[in-house]
Amino acid sequence: MMLVIVKSGDENLVRRALAQVDGLELLPGVCLSWLPRERVARALEAIKRDVIKRWEEAGRGPTLEVAAIELTDEQYRELRPLAKSAIERLATDLLREVEALLERMRSALRSGRRERLRELAAQYRRLARRYEWLANASLALGIEPTVMGRLREKWKEASLEAGRVLRGR
Repeated sequence: MMLVIVKSGDENLVRRALAQVDGLELLPGVCLSWLPRERVARALEAIKRDVIKRWEEAGRGPTLEVAAIELTDEQYRELRPLAKSAIERLATDLLREVEALLERMRSALRSGRRERLRELAAQYRRLARRYEWLANASLALGIEPTVMGRLREKWKEASLEAGRVLRGR
């Protein structure tokens, strides 16, 4: 497990760097990554090269400071409550979105509004990517809050309904 810290005046750069290390953001600019150390190092080096290139081309650019710390089991245990809280928050937000999408899909199917089906299918695919990432994060971090079980059940319902939407019935 790696603790990755990214500091920059450019918030987009921070978000991009954290996305590259595929981690769970605990605090702004601080995340836990379950990727191997080499992959985290390569991702951060690529971001650094991009910043250097921007400085060389424009004569100015964002500041960037990064740290990637491999955690011991004891250190991870100390950070685990922060990770659990982040997983719970993300799962609760996603659960609300899945419930709302499920209702919109059912409504569109009941009313026969076929024009909305394509839009709803696209929304489902976006949520599917987020759900898959969150499920993988929960598994990789060994954190399974209760809300993840509720999300998993609601996701099954949404997947069945999405099958109907995609078939247009």
